[in-house]
Amino acid sequence: MNVRLARHARDPQPLDSTCDCPVCRRYSRAYLRHLAAAGEMLGAQLATLHNLHFYLGLMRQARTHITAGDYAGWATARADAIDAAERA
Repeated sequence: MNVRLARHARDPQPLDSTCDCPVCRRYSRAYLRHLAAAGEMLGAQLATLHNLHFYLGLMRQARTHITAGDYAGWATARADAIDAAERA
């Protein structure tokens, strides 16, 4: 998601409504956009925290599915969901 877009200027929603990271629980898209537009280092730090949380969760899920022996099906379903979200 590009938070620098003007449509996020007054958006009170979290970066990702399904995410439970501290960034998504505390900060709005509008505030994150403000930080990015102002060149504030805090914006980059918060984006990094959110991204690390996302990727750690993704790797945790992948390990679980590898152990369960159904990684291929999970990975395909995950890729399909991402494709559908990008088209929306």
